[in-house]
Amino acid sequence: MKIPKKFPEETTNPIYTEFFSKSKLEAEVEKTKWRGRPSDNSFCFINPEVKYKEREGVVLKKLKEVFGIDSNTFDTKFRQAISGDGQEVKRISTLHSSSLAALLLLYSVSENELECTLDGENYTFHDCFFEVKTNVKDSHFSNMDIVLVGKNSEGRDVLFFLESKFSEYLYPVMCNNISFSYKEEYEKLGLFGDNAIQGLLIQDGIGKDNLKCLQIKSSSDEPQYCSGIKQMISHYIGVTNFINKGIEAMDTNQIQYFEKIVNLRDCAEIILGEVLFAFDDKVDKGKTKFSRYSSIYRDLAKVLELKKKSSRLHILPEVLTYQELLKDFKIDSKVKDFYQL
Repeated sequence: MKIPKKFPEETTNPIYTEFFSKSKLEAEVEKTKWRGRPSDNSFCFINPEVKYKEREGVVLKKLKEVFGIDSNTFDTKFRQAISGDGQEVKRISTLHSSSLAALLLLYSVSENELECTLDGENYTFHDCFFEVKTNVKDSHFSNMDIVLVGKNSEGRDVLFFLESKFSEYLYPVMCNNISFSYKEEYEKLGLFGDNAIQGLLIQDGIGKDNLKCLQIKSSSDEPQYCSGIKQMISHYIGVTNFINKGIEAMDTNQIQYFEKIVNLRDCAEIILGEVLFAFDDKVDKGKTKFSRYSSIYRDLAKVLELKKKSSRLHILPEVLTYQELLKDFKIDSKVKDFYQL
């Protein structure tokens, strides 16, 4: 079926009923498999029965076909985007995938410069990389969705580490099963205080298999999207380790893709931030939930900026939106139709 104007009645996911149903893009879609069965609340661009070993080639071909992309750059960036924890190739054909949004909206930075303003400063980015791993602790790595490479207004090199979210923040839940080995790092950042991040409580807990873990949850009756905060803390630790250790803090299996990032480590200004796709309140109270998440991100950014050890690292004080970041950037026409930009 093509992207329908009205998804099946059993679908309860507002991303489909209130957002993708209004897309101008014409494309065949399938129900995504969830726990072995077709899901009523998730759709993808390929037949979900495609075998795992064949999936990389099938997904790449389908995405280029659906979005009318004729670019070898896209092939390279696609392979980077599925080089992370091994699950991306399964997820990236899903319509509401944040990895898909990052790839489609930003892959062409390597072909067309992206000019933007970040925290009042002007930047020009001319290259991009996807799913860049940096070590957090022991065998734990942080998967950074995007790293943009460019210059600031003074001509200085810049590496912009950027976490991407599409619709995840619309589903606010606590974050459990955070490795207890991170506790020392969390303590150094002062994250266990009642008012460290207004609206959140970070504490010891008991997780999977009855093991000690860390938890992040709302400190009130108002639910919060806590996984985004956990990821940003991990990214901060990973980026800090990258600044201090360079290639030693990266996944050796990925160095073939990211040599340019390593070479800029000693001289570049380094920025850490997060970008979300902004929905209005018609899509599951999207504007309200965006504002709520922005508030807890803002508090976290203040903590991280205060605790950082490197003068070259800057934590963006506010969440970015794709709409603002890309307002002057040339996007493929079918991608623009799909995301209604």
